[in-house]
Amino acid sequence: MQRTRKGHSQSISMNSLIFPELLVLLLLTATTSMSGHVSLPADAAIPSGQQQQQQLPKGDQWGNQLPDMLVAYYRHHGVHILMLVVCHADIAASRLHLLLQHFMAHDIYVQLWTEHCLNDLQHVSNETQMDSDSQVPKPPRTFFPNNDTHWELAFLLPGLHNKLGILLLQFNSSCALNLLRWSAAWEHNYFTTNRFWLLLTQDMQDLELLADEEIFIPPDSELRVLWHSPVMPFTASLLDVYKVAAWKPPKIRLVGQQLHNSRHITHALQHFGSAITYRQNLEGIIFNTGIVIAFPDLFTTVDDLSMRHIDIFSKVNHRLMLELANRFNMSYNTYQTVNYGWRQPNGSFDGLMGRFQRYELDFAQLATFMRLDRIAICDFVAETYRVRAGIMFRQPPLSAVANIFSMPFQIDVWISIIVLVVITVVVMLLEMLFSPHTHKMSYMDSLNFVWGAMCQQGFYVDVRNRSGRIIVFTTFVAALFLFTSFSANIVALLQSPSDAIQTLGDLGQSPLEIGVQDTQYNKIYFTESTDPVTKSLYHKKIATKGDNAYMRPALGMEKMRTGLFAYQVELQAGYQVVSDTFSEPEKCGLMELEPFQLPMMGIPTRKNFPYKELFRRQLRWQREVSLVNREERKWIPQKPKCESGVGGFVSIGLTECRYAFRIFGYGTALSFAVLLCELIRKHSKNIYKYFKGSRRIQH
Repeated sequence: MQRTRKGHSQSISMNSLIFPELLVLLLLTATTSMSGHVSLPADAAIPSGQQQQQQLPKGDQWGNQLPDMLVAYYRHHGVHILMLVVCHADIAASRLHLLLQHFMAHDIYVQLWTEHCLNDLQHVSNETQMDSDSQVPKPPRTFFPNNDTHWELAFLLPGLHNKLGILLLQFNSSCALNLLRWSAAWEHNYFTTNRFWLLLTQDMQDLELLADEEIFIPPDSELRVLWHSPVMPFTASLLDVYKVAAWKPPKIRLVGQQLHNSRHITHALQHFGSAITYRQNLEGIIFNTGIVIAFPDLFTTVDDLSMRHIDIFSKVNHRLMLELANRFNMSYNTYQTVNYGWRQPNGSFDGLMGRFQRYELDFAQLATFMRLDRIAICDFVAETYRVRAGIMFRQPPLSAVANIFSMPFQIDVWISIIVLVVITVVVMLLEMLFSPHTHKMSYMDSLNFVWGAMCQQGFYVDVRNRSGRIIVFTTFVAALFLFTSFSANIVALLQSPSDAIQTLGDLGQSPLEIGVQDTQYNKIYFTESTDPVTKSLYHKKIATKGDNAYMRPALGMEKMRTGLFAYQVELQAGYQVVSDTFSEPEKCGLMELEPFQLPMMGIPTRKNFPYKELFRRQLRWQREVSLVNREERKWIPQKPKCESGVGGFVSIGLTECRYAFRIFGYGTALSFAVLLCELIRKHSKNIYKYFKGSRRIQH
C-alpha cells in the first residue's frame, strides 16, 4: 500500500504486528481510486468467513450498524477525509474491510495508519531539517521521548483549512495513548475545531486513561468517545470529552445513549448542538497576558475616563477582556509593556510581539494591528475596533491663501467702476470747457478729483457753479456706496475659512506646517507607504524636521488651534483634546485627511493556543449583542459637532495686511522714482554742464 504525507510517498512493509488477514485488506485498499471509492480486483482473494456481499459472520456484534453510525457521524460534521488509526493487532480484517467499504461508498477518503506507519520516521528527519531553515519561531518542546511510554511518531499533520476526521480504534494501548500525548503537545496541538477525533472502545474503564495530564483535550477540541456493546444486541453511547486544563480531570457529557443505527446518532448530534457551548466555565485558571501602556508618564488607571484619550485602545479593549474573564470564570496574570512590538533588523520583535515570539504570553488584553509580519508569530482571534490616524487641521483663513482685496467685487463690478471713472472724468472736462464760469483748476485736476473721490479723500478745489457741485456730490455719493460695500465684504472675508485644502497634494502645497503624534506605528507606516502623494508629503514636510516633527497630542493640537499647523494624530484621541480645549467657533472648520489606511485591530494569542476558538466565539458574541458598541460609545470620543457656524473675534495680522503693505511699498518706490525724475529735469542744465566739463578734462 502506498501512503502519501506532505508530498512524500512511502511503501509500508508488513511486519509481525499486522496479521495475515490484513494483507488481503491492504491489497484491496491499494486499488482505491482517487475519488475515494474502492474498486475490487476480480482475482482478489477474500478471507474465509466472508461472502461476496462482504457479510460478517452471524453473531458478530458489529454488523452494519457500527459502520453506518460512523459514516453518519462524519457526514454530519462535513468530513470527507478520514485518518483511520489501528494500533491493535487483534482487530479482525473483515471488520476493517467493512469500515473501509462504508467510508469509500460515501465519498470519504480514508488513509490507514498502523503502528508501523506511526513509527516509520524515514522521511520525518528530512522534513524537520527543511522546517528548521524557516525563520518562523518554533513553540517550546513539551513532548520528550523515552523508551517506555513516549516515542516520536510520523504523525505530523499540516495546518488544515478543511475538515479532517481521525478515527482511533480501541485506544487502550500504549501506541494509542502515545499518539494522544503526541497530538496534545504544544508543538503539535492537533485537537482543534476542524479535526474531529472519535475514539472507539468497548470498556467504559478506558475513559480513565484520558485523565493523563499529558493528554490535554482543550475546550476547542472536537473529541468524542463512542462506546459500543461487546455482545449482542448491538447498542452504543456517544460521549463528549474535554479538559479545562491539562492538570484538571476530564469533563464528560453524554451526547446520546441507546444508539442502534445511524438515524439515532444523527438525531443525538443535532440535539446536542455545538460542543463548545457547554464549555463556558474554565474554573478559575490563570492565563499570562500582556497590555501596552505607551504613555506611562501620563497614564493614571485603566478605568480613568477623565484621561481616556491616553492609551485609549488599551483601555477600551481591556474592558472587553474583563467581560471575557467574567464570562469564562478565569483570571489574568498581566505583564505591562510600552511598545506593541515591531520587527527588528535581526528578525526578532520587541515589545508585546516579542513576548509572543518567545511564547511568554497566552494572549493580550488588548487589540493590535493585524499585520502580515505579526501573523507569523501569533494568531488573531477576533477583530475589535479600527484606528483612524488622520491629519487634523483647520482650513487656513482666506486671507492666507488669496488676495481678499480683489475678491469683494465680481469682474463686471470692477468694469463698471472703471466705466464710472471714465464717464466722470469726461463729464468734468466738458463742464470745464463749456461752463460760463471760470475754474481754479487745470484739466488734469479732473482725473485727480475722481481718484480722490474713489478713495474717500475729498477735493482741494472749491467748485462754485451749481453744475460742478452736482458732479462732485454725485461722484462722492457713488464712491461712498462702493467703499461701504467693499469694506463690509472685506470684513466678512477676513473671518471666512478657505476650502483650498481638499487633498494631501493640496496640503503639501499649502503654508501649513505638519507635526506627527509620537507613536511608533506612525513612523513605520509613513516609511512603508507606497502612495506617491503620501511619500512626497512625508519627505517634504515631516522627514526634514527629524525628531522635532513628533510630539504629544496636547502640544500638537494646541499648535493647530493657534496657528497654521496640521497634526497627524489618532482621530479618537484628537477629538478628546478638541472637546476639552477648543472653543465652539474653533471646532468649526476642522478637516481630516488620512495619509494611509491602518489595518483592523485584533486580539492576539500565541500560536497553538488551545482556547482560541472559545475566545473567538465569545468576542464575536460581544459584538452581536452590542457590548463592543457600548464600550466604543463610552470610551472612544466622537467628532465634535459645530454648534455655531458664526466665527468669533478674528485678529488681523501681517498676513492679512500683506497686500496693503505691498501697495504701500510700490507707491513709495514709484514716488521716489518720480522725485528722481523731477530732480533730474530741474537740474538738467547743471548736469549737462558737469558732464561736458568732465569730458573736456579727459581730453
